[in-house]
Amino acid sequence: MQEFKSIIARRLKKSTKQSDTDRCRPERSEGSDCVMRSPVIAFLGTTLRVGLLVLLLNSQFSILNPAFAENKSVIRPKIGLALGGGGARGAAHIGVLKVLERENIPIDNLVGTSAGAFIAALYSGGISPDEIEQYVLSGAMQKVYKTDFSILRAFFLHCSKVAHVFFGKSFYAGLYNDHRLHHFVDQVISKNDGSIELNLPLHIIAVDLITGLPVVIKSGDVGLAVQASTAIPTLRQPIQINDQLLVDGGVLKNTPVEEAKKMGSDLVIAIEVDAKLDQMHLKDFRTFEGVITRVISLGLKAQSEYILDKADIVISPNLAGVGILDLDPKSLAKAIKAGEEEAEKMIPKIKKKIEQKNSAMRIAKK
Repeated sequence: MQEFKSIIARRLKKSTKQSDTDRCRPERSEGSDCVMRSPVIAFLGTTLRVGLLVLLLNSQFSILNPAFAENKSVIRPKIGLALGGGGARGAAHIGVLKVLERENIPIDNLVGTSAGAFIAALYSGGISPDEIEQYVLSGAMQKVYKTDFSILRAFFLHCSKVAHVFFGKSFYAGLYNDHRLHHFVDQVISKNDGSIELNLPLHIIAVDLITGLPVVIKSGDVGLAVQASTAIPTLRQPIQINDQLLVDGGVLKNTPVEEAKKMGSDLVIAIEVDAKLDQMHLKDFRTFEGVITRVISLGLKAQSEYILDKADIVISPNLAGVGILDLDPKSLAKAIKAGEEEAEKMIPKIKKKIEQKNSAMRIAKK
């Protein structure tokens, strides 16, 4: 700034000297004798040159230093993402995030349920969609999330029931009860010193078995919150946080549109990854996995019929052929691709909706 002031001072001094010279310099006009320039005209000329110079320097300074430019805040709607649950189908969220970043669609709030909570936590923690994709396709998801339906686990569950009858205490609370997912999330998003700072506001949905109500986790251990939100009843052990016993948020609120609005979002984009209720055959229900996935799909379908109507934009990737528990890399890659393709189709609609919100906000501000 001092440099620009010096330039102005030098120009002022030069202009003043020049005007003095001009005042005494004879000017010829065609067919006339020499005339002297009027002092008033000389003064106006000097003032005009100085004024233009100041305007030019101010504009240059504003460009080089935006903080000193005209102080006008950008008016745009806050955009919230509601990432729904759906097991392995939740990998589609990665594809959607990749497209939103590529199209420079800003994200201000994140709220997720179950698999949506997992992806939302990583993204909020500063992990890019490409990095999340690498984690998912590398087999990490299978290691930390896969539920093993082995005979051995069923045997332990049966023994636990017998122990409860004879000794009054069970030693095995469910088919899957470790905290690998919890620790994985915390490890991935933590800094070198072990601390965790989220880049975006994050809310995670679970359900409290004690009260029978949905719970919004807004703070605390991020990995533990994700573990609670993905604790599918009868498959995974409930997670105790304080005086609450939490299970999968998809039981009551699978696509948390309302929570995204409560976070202050002006525009909510819901990503639905529920399985479509296609006709199935008797042979599809010969396994425990076939029965439980169908039951889960029925519950999620009942919710989505009225919740999704409250979203401004709904992205529903075509995930035919990808089951809730299909955690193999091929199925996950297919889900990611489906999310990417559907998001690309929805971009014109998203941008139009943002512009409509912008116009409404500008009118309201006047």
